[in-house]
Order: sequence, then structure tokens, then C-alpha cells
Amino acid sequence: MKYTLAFAAMTLVHATAGAQPAPAYHAGAAHGAPVVLANKVTIRPDGIRAVTVIASDYAFVAPDTIPAGMTEIRLQNRGTEMHHVWLIRMDAGKTLSALFASMKAGPPLPAWARQVGGPNTPGPGGESVATLRLLAGRYAMICVIPSPDGKEHVMNGMAKEIIVTPASSNTSNVNIRVSSTMTLLDYAFQFSQPLAAGRQTIRVKNAAEQSHEVVLARLQPGKTPADVLAWMEKMEGPPPAAPIGGTTPIARGEENIITVDLTPGDYALICFMPDAKDGKPHFMHGMVTQITVAGKS
Repeated sequence: MKYTLAFAAMTLVHATAGAQPAPAYHAGAAHGAPVVLANKVTIRPDGIRAVTVIASDYAFVAPDTIPAGMTEIRLQNRGTEMHHVWLIRMDAGKTLSALFASMKAGPPLPAWARQVGGPNTPGPGGESVATLRLLAGRYAMICVIPSPDGKEHVMNGMAKEIIVTPASSNTSNVNIRVSSTMTLLDYAFQFSQPLAAGRQTIRVKNAAEQSHEVVLARLQPGKTPADVLAWMEKMEGPPPAAPIGGTTPIARGEENIITVDLTPGDYALICFMPDAKDGKPHFMHGMVTQITVAGKS
């Protein structure tokens, strides 16, 4: 496929190897102890629906249907390569075959393909989480991260069609407390509050004209985002950063809420989305930055 998102973050794989995935919520678990239930929709204690998606090389295990509303997507990577969940709502009666045909022409996607995001890549054995509002309709769940040979995972069959059904219960009034809001602009990341060490819940909203994503990576001591981009050119030596999540591409007006555990140190934020005008990844337009997370006082 010609619609490559240039997810060179896949090359950071060794930095996260061996991480242990955390389990998903299950309603009724004793004393709030979570239980992993792959391929099922469960309910969090706060009423939000929760779905665990298992990614392998190269397939998803996920429910075929999900009720509409606020939904936590918890991605557990059990493959040997990087994987993410990119959800695209296919309006106007379109299906996966129509989406694939449109992707062959390159970006941007047609108006009927609404990019709503999902959890971005952790390393093998890792986990990332994104909560988003799903409207009823037909969705594509795909992974477009390329393998070392340059072939995108979706071309190896890493795609699944999901039907989001009208919900019998309403989750629109659920209030999720966030630590900070990250606004995606053309071409910058803007925070309402600095991030702190510990478990952080970040609202990511796209206020830009174009679709954007965020790959959040923990930098090794003394390294910078420039080191990450330079390292990706040759991939020699140890990787200068380890990806810990983020959100896959979201269209203007869409929001995802991501949950990450941050340790004190420096982090890179990078958007690899190809530009709608010249096809260059957005980091080449300046959508790459470094932030510092301070320790708790």
C-alpha cells in the first residue's frame, strides 16, 4: 500500500522488550481486581465500556461488535514487532475493501473514512490505552506500522472490521478527570498543564485542519528527539528512546483520552502522519518536541 504513515518508531522495539502487560478491567472482579477477558466488552467501575485488544504478528483479537459510547481500548502487544490500533469509521455504507482501495491512492483519506484514533504503539510485551467515543457504524481496525522489510502490517492481513451498535445504556455523561489536555495543531503539541510523574490521564484533541497522531517515547538519558530521528536513518546502535503509547491518527474535532505511567525524565512527542499537501511526515514540518517530566516534590 502506498499509504504509509512512516511509523519508524517500530525501530525502537528492543527498548521495550520484556515489558509486562497490565490486565483489563472486569465488572464484578473481587475487590476491584481486574481480570483479562480478551474478545469481550466489559464494564469499568465508572460505567465506561472496556475492550482488550490482543495484537500479534499479524492479527487482532477483538470483539466483532461493540456498543456505542465511551469505550476504553486497551492494546496488549503479544507480537515480536510494534503494533497499534487505528480505528477508522467507514460511513456511507463503505467496507474494508473500499477503504483499502482508497488507501492505494495515498493520503488524504476520503471524507467517508473518519479517523477516530486508538492506542498507539507500545513495544512487544507492552500495553497502551486510549478511551474514545464510538458512534454507531462500521469501523476498520488496522495496523499500518511497517515490518523491517517495509511492508505494512495491514498488507499481511492485520485488519478487522468491527460493528459499533446503538447502545442500550448511555455513557455520555461519564466524567473522566484528566491531568492535562494536549491539543494537536498544524504542526505542534500544546499542553494545558505540564505533565507530572506518575499515572497521567491526558485528553488529546485535534484542533488542526489536518489529521494528526502522537507517538510518546521515553528518551534515554542525554538523548533528544533529534537523536531519535537521526537514529532511524541507519538504525545502528541502541535505540535512543522507548515508545510507551499515544494515539493513532485522529481527524479534526476528534478526541482520545490516553493513560500513561510516567517516570521523571525527558520524553519525545512525534507525529509521523504524512502531510496532505506534500506527503512529508509531519515531524519534518516541525511537529516534534521534547518535554521534561519532573519528579514528585
